[in-house]
Amino acid sequence: MNLYIESLEGGNYLASTGMGSARTLVRDNKSEPKTFHCLNEIREHFHSETFDKVWLRQSTPYEEMVGQTDHPGALELEIEW
Repeated sequence: MNLYIESLEGGNYLASTGMGSARTLVRDNKSEPKTFHCLNEIREHFHSETFDKVWLRQSTPYEEMVGQTDHPGALELEIEW
């Protein structure tokens, strides 16, 4: 199983687990998407879990806003966990 972390504007992160496109978003006790404020909060949340790979994805709308349409999309990197 992999961990997928989505970096959002404002220093917030969403996390999901799974393999490939079969992902489950982490939710809070009200079934809302759980937001994290840093990677350490995500580490603490998953402290007892082991993952094959951990991916960090960052999408920024800024390239499109300044006319850079040749950007290939979101930046996604495998990170050390």
